[in-house]
Order: sequence, then C-alpha cells, then structure tokens
Amino acid sequence: MLGLVAALAATASFASIPPAYRAHLPPERMQGDVPFITGGRTPEERAAVKREAQEWPLEIVFYESDATKPKTLENMPVTVADASGKVVFDGIASGPVLLLKLPKGRYTVTTKWDAWHFSQPVTLGDDRERVVFEWKREDATAA
Repeated sequence: MLGLVAALAATASFASIPPAYRAHLPPERMQGDVPFITGGRTPEERAAVKREAQEWPLEIVFYESDATKPKTLENMPVTVADASGKVVFDGIASGPVLLLKLPKGRYTVTTKWDAWHFSQPVTLGDDRERVVFEWKREDATAA
C-alpha cells in the first residue's frame, strides 16, 4: 500500500511539470471567445507549435513553394466564418501556423496573399483538422 501511495505521489509530481517544448511556445491569446496561438518563426518555435497543434481542433498553415523548398509565410490575414456566415475569428497569423479552438461545426477559412483571396471549407468534429494554404511558384529557370 505504501508503495502505491509513493508511486501515485511521483506520478502527480511529474504531471505538474510542463513539457519542455512549451518554453518555445508563443502565448495563447483570445479574440472574443476564441483562443488562438500563432507562431512558428524560428525552428524551436515551429517545433513547439507543431507539437501543440495536436491538442487544438484547427491548425492553419501557410507556405509558398518553388522548385527548391517550401518557404513559410508570415503576417497572413485570416477570417473564419461559421456555417451561417458569422465571422468568429478575424486576425493575423503572425507566423506560418495558426491554431484555433473553435466548437464543432462547419466553417470557412479565408486568407489573402498578394492580390488573391482564398477560401477553404472545414468541418470540425471529434478529430482535429489541418488546413494548408500553399502557393506554388513556377521555376523561372525551367522555361
């Protein structure tokens, strides 16, 4: 019995220690009733946000790719509207990743890059969803 108590006490003490990745995680913020995190500018922050994304219902990612490798995009405007068209989030993804805690339901995610607007529908249910906005540039040297 004493061994069980000691084991439970040890487990409880480990549960209060936050995971190491959280040291690099941008702060959680609120817009109205919607909690969000945006970031991923440095490799450490990107790894932290990627890990944290597993705990959030919606992850939105922005990047541009060409013939060489993907380039992350920052300061992307994002609007999320619910099924009735009501805007539930309207903000800026300061890094290439935006995490949102929204209730289950149907949404439309809209962003703007350069002169173009892009929208993508998403349904949040029991599983988390990942929306990727990727802009592909043609290789100018391939012509």
